[in-house]
Amino acid sequence: KAIRRQRQMCIRDSSNKWGVLLQQKVSRIKEFVTVKTDCSGKVVFHDQFGTLEFEEKTTRKGTTKVDDAPTDRRALHPKFFHKTIGYDEFDGTKLGDLDVPVSQTIEGLRFAAGRQMDKVMLDAFLGTCYTGENGTTAVTFPTAQTVAKNFVESGTAEDTGLTLAKLRRALQMFQENEAWNDDSAGMGDQLVMACSSAQMMNLLQTTEVTSRDFADVKALVEGKVDSFMGFKFLRSEYLPLTSGTRTCLAWVKSRALFGLWNDFKVKVSIRDDMEETLQIRAKFGCGATRLEEKGFVKVLCKQ
Repeated sequence: KAIRRQRQMCIRDSSNKWGVLLQQKVSRIKEFVTVKTDCSGKVVFHDQFGTLEFEEKTTRKGTTKVDDAPTDRRALHPKFFHKTIGYDEFDGTKLGDLDVPVSQTIEGLRFAAGRQMDKVMLDAFLGTCYTGENGTTAVTFPTAQTVAKNFVESGTAEDTGLTLAKLRRALQMFQENEAWNDDSAGMGDQLVMACSSAQMMNLLQTTEVTSRDFADVKALVEGKVDSFMGFKFLRSEYLPLTSGTRTCLAWVKSRALFGLWNDFKVKVSIRDDMEETLQIRAKFGCGATRLEEKGFVKVLCKQ
């Protein structure tokens, strides 16, 4: 009877009496990176072939020089996450006219997984990545791939939020590195810009009403469009904010790698060792890395 009662708790959980608090409900970044599924083991490698350059021939019938191919690899290291929620066998009785919120619990765990995946990706893309034969050589984010907080195109440097000048500078850096060119979009690649709501407001506030850019920026802020100046804009409130400086991040989709060891899974079971508690347990494993530093640009903003 107890087991039947617990099963009924799951089955009858169809009411809309439980409200859900405000929260980010999906991964906003996963769709805009390269995803590798079915990863396994302590580390997964992504092998890379480098750039070749010709050498001028200056002799006749000279000795052939044979070079090694410029190969490298990036390492994906997994992180595993889990969360378990339990309901006592009599919780359904105590709640009276409310059902035990089983479906809301599963939904909430899915929301939390999406947010956690975004945090894993941002931490990896902004932090230390690993390369080398064994995947143990640390690669930090290069200073050269950063748009300064006080960047201006002309005049006196001054700390600012997100400006059109900073966007233009980031785009220029991608183009100079051949990370983004006329062929990129046609080959399915994408230029992405992650920033918080404050930076979108910066764009609106620093653009003159008479500017031809104003209508596009206003549409971006209002959610009517999601692209501007070639960038696909993503809003994330998980970007680092330190001492009044928000670190925004732009990247090229093909240069950002996200790996799944175990995709999000939920198991609902009855724990006989805990007085027939209804247990809802979720888990997943994932990792991320930059594939190439030239495919990323930090944009520092005053906030």
